[in-house]
Amino acid sequence: MKDVISGDSAKAMLKITEAQLIETEKKVILKDGIITSYQQKEQNYITIIDSEKQKFSIMETYSKKLEFELKKEKVKNKFKSIVGTAVIGVLAFLVIQK
Repeated sequence: MKDVISGDSAKAMLKITEAQLIETEKKVILKDGIITSYQQKEQNYITIIDSEKQKFSIMETYSKKLEFELKKEKVKNKFKSIVGTAVIGVLAFLVIQK
């Protein structure tokens, strides 16, 4: 009789252990899903950061090109101003000479 009682209690313990195992497996699956979700978010953040770096690189290149063109235009305007002043001076000199 004792064997039957201990066998019944062992079966009950087995059922409880199996239920705990199933619950633990469910928790592991849920946590794996959460981990996967965070890994995807991390990958998205990395992609966003890379695209922002690329955007800043393009803007920096464009800015340097514009700075170079601005310097070129300043030199051109200065040259035109000097030439214009020289032409006016020569014309004024010629008018005074006549």
